[in-house]
Amino acid sequence: MGYVKKEGSTWYYAVDLGKDANGKRRRKKERGFKTKREAEIALANIVSELSKGTYVEPTKVLYKDFLYHWLESKRNSLRSQTHYNYVMIAKKHVLPELGSLTVQQINSPTLQRFVDELCNKGLTGAYIKKIIDVVNSSLKKAMRLGFIAQNPMELVDRPRIGKKEMRVWDKIEVEKFLTAAYPERFYIAFLLAITTGMRQGEILGLRWQDIDFENRTLCVRQTLSHDGKTILSEAKTKSSIRPIYLPDETLEALRKHRLLVKQEKLKSGGEYKDQDLVVCTTVGTPVCPRNLNRTWYRLLNQSGVTQIRFHDLRHTHATLLLQKGIHIKVVAERLGHSNTRITLDTYSHVLPTMQEEAAKAISDILFKENCM
Repeated sequence: MGYVKKEGSTWYYAVDLGKDANGKRRRKKERGFKTKREAEIALANIVSELSKGTYVEPTKVLYKDFLYHWLESKRNSLRSQTHYNYVMIAKKHVLPELGSLTVQQINSPTLQRFVDELCNKGLTGAYIKKIIDVVNSSLKKAMRLGFIAQNPMELVDRPRIGKKEMRVWDKIEVEKFLTAAYPERFYIAFLLAITTGMRQGEILGLRWQDIDFENRTLCVRQTLSHDGKTILSEAKTKSSIRPIYLPDETLEALRKHRLLVKQEKLKSGGEYKDQDLVVCTTVGTPVCPRNLNRTWYRLLNQSGVTQIRFHDLRHTHATLLLQKGIHIKVVAERLGHSNTRITLDTYSHVLPTMQEEAAKAISDILFKENCM
């Protein structure tokens, strides 16, 4: 089936690959081995793969080209925001390190070094996981298409993804921040985050037509992309498309804000680009998340409250409700979680306090009430 020979100062092997589709015999030669033993080992590996039916002929397709076509093929099966995130991850982290290699040159040692370097860059565990997922999914496809015999990412040791510590505000800090934010144009965005638990993209994509003042509800139907350039008419999940009941204070703030938006529309005249957005610029266009965050961090410093992320307002909303004894299913529905398990896993830090309250309640019911 094959043989090893010396050629000058180096060795090479030749192996019979069998017949192609036209009945012609195929042979493979590989040169440049320093010793006879190295050439014999390489030949033995190919003979073993041929006997098992796992041998894949070398291809010169670069990983950057394969990854590009794979990303294009995923455009219709992924949410717009998810696809955009995949593309950004590929451009920023994957292609600079792996793009110049052929698909078959990407092996487990190469990928292990790639993952280790990601960890050394100080990226969060969750973000590293997303980068690994992109590479892993693309190589799975390469394996199914016959470019490689197995997915080398399966043999890579992945970093442990630690659970990020959640920081939330109590009632006093919420009131302190809202007092400082009240004069601001984006006050309504912060109030919606605290009183509804909506995500930032959901708030920036909210339209007036999505609010039912009579029935005191709003419905999440669309979101604004992370870069602020695209309105996505799809939510994160099916459960993300949800109605949320609003407190009186939020409804009143929305009415006042609507008057402000109407005044700005009249003032701008023909320059106004009406997209029916609740949180918008003075000319009606979407608010870039970066600009909202700029105001957010300024107000954090101004109000002197605990430094948290904007997304932590969502966690604050859920935590305050759970501490008040609101049923976990109701909290899950407001947040748009697909099931209560997600809510329980996310807010397990609240449960010990609730357990103490439950113990006190059963004590009151069984023992103290009978003594009266």
